[in-house]
Amino acid sequence: MNVCRIPGSSSLLAVLCLSRLAGGQSGKPVATDNPLASPLDSAVQAAAAGYMAYPGSVGLSVGVYRGGRARMYHYGESIKGSGQLPRSDQFYNLGSVAKVFVGTMLAEAVIEKKAKLTDDIRLYLPGRYPNLEYQGHPVRLVDLANHTSGMPLSPREVPDAVSDSLSKLPLTTQVRLLRLYTQDSLLQDMHHFRIDTIPGTKYRYNGNAMMVLVVLLERIYHQPFEQLATRYLQTHLHLFDTRTQIPVDEMHRFAQGYGDSGRAIQWFDASDHSQRYATTLIFYIGGPSMNSTMNDMMTFVEENLAERDPAIRLTHQLTWRDSTGFAVGLNWMSNLYNGERYIYHSGHTAIGFNTLCTLYPREQLGIVIFVNDDIDQDRVSELERAIRGALH
Repeated sequence: MNVCRIPGSSSLLAVLCLSRLAGGQSGKPVATDNPLASPLDSAVQAAAAGYMAYPGSVGLSVGVYRGGRARMYHYGESIKGSGQLPRSDQFYNLGSVAKVFVGTMLAEAVIEKKAKLTDDIRLYLPGRYPNLEYQGHPVRLVDLANHTSGMPLSPREVPDAVSDSLSKLPLTTQVRLLRLYTQDSLLQDMHHFRIDTIPGTKYRYNGNAMMVLVVLLERIYHQPFEQLATRYLQTHLHLFDTRTQIPVDEMHRFAQGYGDSGRAIQWFDASDHSQRYATTLIFYIGGPSMNSTMNDMMTFVEENLAERDPAIRLTHQLTWRDSTGFAVGLNWMSNLYNGERYIYHSGHTAIGFNTLCTLYPREQLGIVIFVNDDIDQDRVSELERAIRGALH
C-alpha cells in the first residue's frame, strides 16, 4: 500500500507512506515517509531497503543535503512496537561523531588566537609533565586532534577481571561509576602516560587523547566543554539541539537505542529525580559525547560544505596523511572516492546507536545516517555508499 502526497497539502511532511521493504525477519512492510517522487527518493529507498532487511534493524533516518536543499527520510520505528516513525527533531547520541565538534572547538581557539595547533600541550597543563614527549618531541595540540599523539589508548590500566566485572553491571550503574572519574582524575593519570612514538608521525585512533584535548580546551577557555560548545554552536552555526547535555524534561525526544540482542538499552536512571540532565559529557574516560537531531545535523552539513565559518574551514585542512589517500584534518577523517576527496566520521555508542556523517565538498553533497540499533557500523557505511553510488 502506498499513500501518496497530495500536491499543495499543508502537511506534506506528515504524510506516511508504506513501502514493501522487507522488515527484518518478519517480512512485514516497513513504514516510511519517503514520497518516492524523485530520483533521490528512489536512491534512498533502494539503499534503505537493503539496510532494513537486516535482522535487528529498528529505525533508520537518512538526511541528504544536495543542491542547496536538505531532504530527510525516516524508516521503521523510533520505539519497537510503537508504530511511530523516527522524527527529524528526535535526539540521537552521535557516538564518535562527537569528536568533530571537539576538533571544531580547537579550531575556534586557534581562530580566536587563544592557542596554536603546534603548541606543546604542556603549556595548558598544571604542574610538570616531563613524560609527555618522546625523544625530545612534545605532544602538540594537533597531534591530539589527528590521532598521532602516541598516548596510551586508556588513561589507566585496568585488570581484565575488573573490566569484565564492570561490564556485567547494569548500564545505569556503570554510568554512575564513570561519573566518579573527573578532570582531576585524568590530570593525575597523565603523569603516568608513556608516549610510545614521535608525536605527529603514527596514526592510531585514540579516544583517550581526545578526552585530553577536551580537558585542554576547558583550561584554555576556563569553562566546561558543554558551555563552550553550546555557545559556539548556537551563536555561530544556529544549532540549538546539538549538546552534550539533554535536560530530563526533554528525554521524550530521545530515540530508544537497541543492542545486538534486540533489547532496549536502559542507560538513563529515571528513578533518580536528582538528575537535571539525563546525559552529559562528564566522563573523562572513553571519549567525548554529543547528541543531536537530524534537523541540526543537516544545518551542520550545510555549514561545513559552505565553509563560511573560519573554524569550520580550518577543521577540513589535512594535518596528517598516508600513502593510501587516507588523511585526517582536525578530527575529520578523509579519503578518496573516484579521485574525489571526501571527509567523514562515523560513530557507535554502547547505548544502541550507529551514526555516520559524510561530506563531498566538490559536489556540495552531504549524507547523514542515524540508526537506533547495534547491527554494524559497516552496514551503515554500505548504506551511505549505496546512496552515493546511485547519485553518482
